Order: sequence, then structure tokens, then C-alpha cells
Amino acid sequence: MKANNLLQKALERAVSQTIESIAFEESLILPGPVEISGEVVAVSLRVVSPYLLTTMMLMPKELADKLIRVIYRDDEKEITDELLYDTVGEFLNTIIGTMMGELTHGERIFEMGLPERVKEEKEFEPEGAQVLFFQIEELPFCVAIEGEAFVEEK
Repeated sequence: MKANNLLQKALERAVSQTIESIAFEESLILPGPVEISGEVVAVSLRVVSPYLLTTMMLMPKELADKLIRVIYRDDEKEITDELLYDTVGEFLNTIIGTMMGELTHGERIFEMGLPERVKEEKEFEPEGAQVLFFQIEELPFCVAIEGEAFVEEK
């Protein structure tokens, strides 16, 4: 099975637009897979309608910290784990909302859950997941989507 190109392109655009509009940073698409090393912030978000999808964003803590400092314009701000997870969760929420808006052409209502902190390492099934890798200033991160709507027939 291969990734549905329409969904992949919508996700790529959503990541680029979201990172640029919220954090004023350019994200580049990387050929994957890429190792994301060190401490990471991982959040998940479910889409329940019109597609059943599970999504996840995995970002190095160092990158999340850097983006928060850009957003708040404060190098002295205390960055707590709660703030890290809330911010990465908001990135994922905005990315998936933007992607779903594009895919439904604004003509269908879509329903999503709330971002949740991933406490254990969660791996998506290789057959059913699409993992896209990006980088901001040499720091890689990824967004993964798992669900039947993200796969097309051979």
C-alpha cells in the first residue's frame, strides 16, 4: 500500500503553513526515515469524522523549547513540560485542522479530539501509517498519520 498523495500533500502544506504562521520558521520536508534523537515531546490527536485517523507529532524537546521562545519572544521564560506538551499539541491540532479543512474543501464538518500527551513510545504499524519528516534549522521532527483514509489501493 502506498500513501494517498492528496492527503500527503495536504499534510505537507498544513505543516509548512502552521509552523510559519505560529512560529515564523520555515520547515523543510525531509526524505525519511530520519532518527529523532534526544528527549522528545510526543502528542497524539484523533480525527473521528469524516475519516477515522490517529495522528501523532514527535518533536525534539530542544526544538519545542526554541519555538516556544520565538512565539513568546522571551528568552527568560521558564519552559515547563506542561508548556512544551501544550504547544506541540496546539501545533498538531492546527496542522490537522488545516489539513482536514483542505481535504473537505470547507464543505464538510470534521470532528477531532483534543491533543493528548503520549506517555509511552508508540509506534504506528508500518503497513498502515504514513510518517512525514521535516526539519527546522537542522532539527528534525515528524508527523504521523494512521488510518484507512490515508492509504489507497495498489
